[in-house]
Amino acid sequence: MKLFPYNLRATEEIEDCLDKFLQECPEEYRSILCLLFSADDNTNHISAVRQAIQARVPAARIAGCTSSGEIMDGELRLESIQVTFLVFDRSTVDVHLFDCAKLTMDEAAAEILPDLLESEPLAGIGILTTLKTLNDIHAFTDVLASLPPEVPIFGGSSDSYNNKSSYVNDEYTCVFDDESFTNQGILAILFHGEDLHIRVSSYNGWKPLGAETVITGMKGCNEVTHLNQKPVVSLYEKYLGIAPGERFFSAIIPFPVMIDRDEHPVARMAISYSDDGSMRFGGDFNLGEHVRLGYGDPISMLQDGQQNAIGLYNFQPEGILLFSCIVRRMYLRDDVSNELKTFRDIAPSAGFYTYGELQRFEGHSQVHLLNGSMVTTCFREGRPQTKAAENVETQKLAFHDERISLITGLAHFVSVTTMELEQANRALTHLADTDRLTGLLNRGAVEQILKREIERSDMSFNLTLGAIMVDLDHFKRINDTFGHEVGDEVLRTVAKVMQGALRSSDYVGRWGGEEFMLVLPGCNLKDAVMVAERIRTCISEQTILPDGSHATASLGVTVTNNGDTLDGVYGRLDDELYKAKRLGRNRVSATRGNL
Repeated sequence: MKLFPYNLRATEEIEDCLDKFLQECPEEYRSILCLLFSADDNTNHISAVRQAIQARVPAARIAGCTSSGEIMDGELRLESIQVTFLVFDRSTVDVHLFDCAKLTMDEAAAEILPDLLESEPLAGIGILTTLKTLNDIHAFTDVLASLPPEVPIFGGSSDSYNNKSSYVNDEYTCVFDDESFTNQGILAILFHGEDLHIRVSSYNGWKPLGAETVITGMKGCNEVTHLNQKPVVSLYEKYLGIAPGERFFSAIIPFPVMIDRDEHPVARMAISYSDDGSMRFGGDFNLGEHVRLGYGDPISMLQDGQQNAIGLYNFQPEGILLFSCIVRRMYLRDDVSNELKTFRDIAPSAGFYTYGELQRFEGHSQVHLLNGSMVTTCFREGRPQTKAAENVETQKLAFHDERISLITGLAHFVSVTTMELEQANRALTHLADTDRLTGLLNRGAVEQILKREIERSDMSFNLTLGAIMVDLDHFKRINDTFGHEVGDEVLRTVAKVMQGALRSSDYVGRWGGEEFMLVLPGCNLKDAVMVAERIRTCISEQTILPDGSHATASLGVTVTNNGDTLDGVYGRLDDELYKAKRLGRNRVSATRGNL
């Protein structure tokens, strides 16, 4: 395949553009996709360009949207129309436009299903959406989650140059195909071909700042009312000293909210706020989700881009499409050229600045809406032509904007001090939660874990929780006969035995004195009894006393039921433990409890 990018300063230049393309285009091909990313939201002007393309390149399928910045071969072009032809030797392209003023998202998804399942292999899906449909995009992309995880999905939201001071204006954005326009719709591009390889990756460069908070109130999927029971605007007031007002949004552009999606850090940019302190963001959240304030580190943004370029070099693309968030351009300003020129020497490239980016992370099923990211989509038909690059020379970063040097220094300072504080907090938390003698969790920590896991199992269908109480037999006699040093060594040995018997998802703590508690998430009664018997046997074999005898332990076992409480679980464990004692010690007693 080949990618041919052209940039128009005015619609009248389309004829010269087509002259060049027809001279450069291979004589033989199977399909052509023409992408238009337009700074001009005048549909008459776009139609003129589209009609010229249809007249002279009738085989081309056309797909496009309005943009807030155009990209061509590593350079930012403003107030232009980006015309990009993707010419495929052996692959096919199909374009679907859905007007969501006439169709629901579910109906649009149902319409596209037959084409997703057609016999020719699906190599990837590109999506362009308008701002009016962006917040409901998941209703469309959820259908795509059933596709095999190796099918890449990528794209972005249309944007506009108009009225940037309000941060969002959905009236001036649209998507279009060969025939129609809509400012409330979705455009899907299906790439078919067993020899077509598409690689999608992304990076952002935003870093977490401040303490983690929990979403405790929401309205809809993208409006957060409370964090840690406080109005969300208080997060910006507390950490940044920025209060809602006339220049609120320009002040908080470098400070998104950070969340995780499929083990990837994702930014959420604020787009509006209400008098009650709630805020809307450019993406979805979940109630109870943990979030942190983030900040923009220019060095990280550009270094992440250079690191991403290594993967691009090794893929050896024949063409690259770029979907970059407008916030990156607004934040980096003139220094955005440092980011874009990374792609210049890899392959012909084109793209646009979006309001939001779409990506399905490799190996996962869901398609996620991103903010503040750069999504790179590489195309290649057939095998790589040359060997992968062993070493890719990174470019020296030289900033044009003097404020970037100050921001970079402050960002580095924040990054280092945040890391130091997190390390100190982790050390303090470890000390607060750890029993010093055995190195296990202490009672307070294991009690919190047990309570949390009981609540979690109660909310999850068919998810049981196993718990084991361990008590050493005649431990007072061991201390009185051999001394407390021997008793302490017995406790440490028992702790190692239990640690060695557990999975990485299990927990064990010292409950007090010679008693221990084990918490086994997702464990049924039969398996919990097996674990208890294994621990009982190992304790009786490995705790050798000075006179050659062995210490033993009695164990009580139970599993949770619906509606269980901490007191209920502990009560059953205590009963079973003392049943084992009454029956002669060195044994396991178990109960399922009331069902």
